[in-house]
Amino acid sequence: MGNIAASAKSAPPPDDIPELGIGSGDPAKDPAPDNDQSDSSRVGSFEELPRKTKDVLAKPFEGCKFTWNKMITDRFQATHTINMSSFKPAAYKFGTTYVGGKKLGPNEQYPILISEYGGGTVQFQGIHSFTSEIQAKAVIHATDKSFSMYQADIGYKGDDFSAQLTGVNASIINPQGIWVGHYLQKVSKHLSLGGELMFQHGMGSKAAVITYGGMYKDDKSEFVVKTGEPGTHFCYYQKGNEQVECGVEFEYVKQIGESVTTFGYSIDLPKGLSKFKGSIDSDCLTVKGIVPVKSTPGISQH
Repeated sequence: MGNIAASAKSAPPPDDIPELGIGSGDPAKDPAPDNDQSDSSRVGSFEELPRKTKDVLAKPFEGCKFTWNKMITDRFQATHTINMSSFKPAAYKFGTTYVGGKKLGPNEQYPILISEYGGGTVQFQGIHSFTSEIQAKAVIHATDKSFSMYQADIGYKGDDFSAQLTGVNASIINPQGIWVGHYLQKVSKHLSLGGELMFQHGMGSKAAVITYGGMYKDDKSEFVVKTGEPGTHFCYYQKGNEQVECGVEFEYVKQIGESVTTFGYSIDLPKGLSKFKGSIDSDCLTVKGIVPVKSTPGISQH
């Protein structure tokens, strides 16, 4: 079962953006951001409200994945990935990641350029923050013969609200594709409310869908709800301590009349530089895995 309004979701990057370790390492040169201006004190985006819960839930994976990361410079990294499984042919992918020199914080430098090639397809993602408030992204998927998908979005993140506009395979001259607008307002210290308007134009038809939602959070937990014509989505995240996290997700898709509930947990093993995840859903599917905490030169196995 897919996510609600999955066609309007942001395309994922080729792989998680690695931590290249490009900070100067000098506390005097890399001061901690002021609490009032740090990202944690600002409201997030409406689209990413369930992010913490989804990060806890283990993702189904069958087979083996080998990744070798090579640091070319302190800003440029090359990645070789081999996926092997019993239900599809083995695949090799080559990727690169470049991080620019514009520093907005101790862990924020732009632009970020990520590319990946393999299996006859090319994927490119670019992220750039013009200021601490304005950020733009672009994602392109292409095959050997044509572009299969392109997406662009621009967002503004203030101290107590955020707004974002996204276009997927969209054109202004010849109206087509999907346009999505998000808005999220911080109502109080713990409560944020917002909504999403998705407009699709193409194949001789037009459709508009509105989704409402919000999040209540404190220092260790988050509760998120989204509801609208596509269905309803609940997420609950709880942090036990520095090593243990858990989450519960409920999703109901109105069009097909189906729902699924998933419980997951994550245990960080700092001495082993690994993280253990497990999840079980209402279809009794259990998933377990061990993934590296951070990208380091060498070979990792999933």
